[in-house]
Amino acid sequence: MNTEKSNKTQDDDLDDKLVDKLVSVGKGAAGLIPMIGGPLAEVVGNVIPGQRADRVAKYLRALSVRVEQLESTVQETLLEYPEKVDLIEEGGYQAARATSSKRIEMIVEAVSRGLTQDDADLVRRKRLLSLLGELDEDEMVLLHAYGRAYGSGEMNPFSEVNRPEPAYLGSSIEAIESEKLYESGLMHLLRMGLLTKNYGNLKKGQLPEFDAKKGDFKHRTEISYLGRMLLKEVGMPTELDSKRGNR
Repeated sequence: MNTEKSNKTQDDDLDDKLVDKLVSVGKGAAGLIPMIGGPLAEVVGNVIPGQRADRVAKYLRALSVRVEQLESTVQETLLEYPEKVDLIEEGGYQAARATSSKRIEMIVEAVSRGLTQDDADLVRRKRLLSLLGELDEDEMVLLHAYGRAYGSGEMNPFSEVNRPEPAYLGSSIEAIESEKLYESGLMHLLRMGLLTKNYGNLKKGQLPEFDAKKGDFKHRTEISYLGRMLLKEVGMPTELDSKRGNR
């Protein structure tokens, strides 16, 4: 890493200036970061509380590093494309709501990937960032676990998932509620099309076996192609997609 550049980045007083100026005045300090500061200045000053400005500063700083790695023609014309400005702003909104550095890294990865796209592709790829914004941390961990399970042969891909013990007849209210809340995250991923139900190979006209306990046909839950796209967009591709990307 270039030590001089790193020190310059960390000594830019961005955190303090975002709190002291952007929140109070609504513009100015974010302009310290070339090209990407202006659009976010209004966002931060108007809608982001002061206590969250440090998250936006972290996002801006990391995105600035990624922008510097882009081709000069992309850098110079960045603000000429409304869709790219909108993508940067959406990243700022999401960074302000982020509850972990890992989430901010995902946002930066998705935004920086989008900035290299043509307008037509970018309009659609922005949907991936929007999908990320609809998922909480627990749901992202769960989606990533399904991604780790996809074609990897990993022994315990769900090791990072904080899954409650299955409730049973006679379980406490707390245990039942914990299971239902966990399942709500799984159902959300299914509704968004990031996970899918695999009912196996069925003959024409054949229905899968019905599970009366679960109130659904028996199936396996797997990550969908859209889910794989989202994981790849935020820098967490499945093992299979990672290998394909290196070919």
